Amino acid sequence: MKNSAYGKLPLPQLTPELLTLVKTGAVYSLGVDFQEGMLTPGAAMKSYSIVPHLRHSDPSAIEPGTAAAEVIRMSIHVGTHIDALCHIAEKRNAAGEVDSAGEPRLYAGEGKTVAAKDHVTSAGQRHLSIERMPPIVMRGILLDVAGYKDIETLPPAYPIGAADIRGTLEKQGSQIGEDTAVLVRTGSYRLLRAGDPVYRDAQTGLNLEAAQFLVSQGMTLVGADNMAVEAMPPMDHSVHRYLLVNNGITHVENLNLDELAAARCYEFLLIIAPLKLTGATGSWVNPLAIA
Repeated sequence: MKNSAYGKLPLPQLTPELLTLVKTGAVYSLGVDFQEGMLTPGAAMKSYSIVPHLRHSDPSAIEPGTAAAEVIRMSIHVGTHIDALCHIAEKRNAAGEVDSAGEPRLYAGEGKTVAAKDHVTSAGQRHLSIERMPPIVMRGILLDVAGYKDIETLPPAYPIGAADIRGTLEKQGSQIGEDTAVLVRTGSYRLLRAGDPVYRDAQTGLNLEAAQFLVSQGMTLVGADNMAVEAMPPMDHSVHRYLLVNNGITHVENLNLDELAAARCYEFLLIIAPLKLTGATGSWVNPLAIA
């Protein structure tokens, strides 16, 4: 399948091959509930807040009807969301080498980058921002790494390596293959629900070796039930940089994968429709897995 004009995402097309993934018709919502004060990646990110803007008790221009509405305020990278390819840059020197003293560079195609400073205005990002991302309709698989290890939740800051991925694939009888979305379950969703700061400060997730292995197997979209897909600390975003900047592969973060895991639903049709938020570095989403 040919890639779309947005990184490595496949063209949105409901093919006969994709339809064969739907066997029972069961639909799983993979989004989390947005709640007041929910955990964010850090103080720079604003948490979810909701304020009534119009109440049913207010004077109405639609008598005898009434209306209610509200204003919601939060950062893009809170709750279940997908990263645009302009979300993360990598500092490189004039020779193209990773260098903390270099300038931030963004993905611009296979083997290509552009200077981040040349593609931003006061109105937001102008290079591969989220409104450019097409709808996502593709094969998805669940990698229940916590289930593979027979535990409820992987230990804090546990780095999932390639051996863990291979073991999970073997136990589940799963294969990745070309143009596959890989959703990684760590068991961390319960920590988000409980507001446990471990969810933010000691994230279990992929290490760089695991990300490289997944790409070698055909993965073109990754997601996880944690805040950043990758293990943190360290905080250098090595997996983000490898996937987004070097490979044009984006992330879906803060997923709820528990229902999929409980049903042992390891393969499905994945549908994600990003909002057309001009200039934004991501979009809130409620992904659907249809099995």
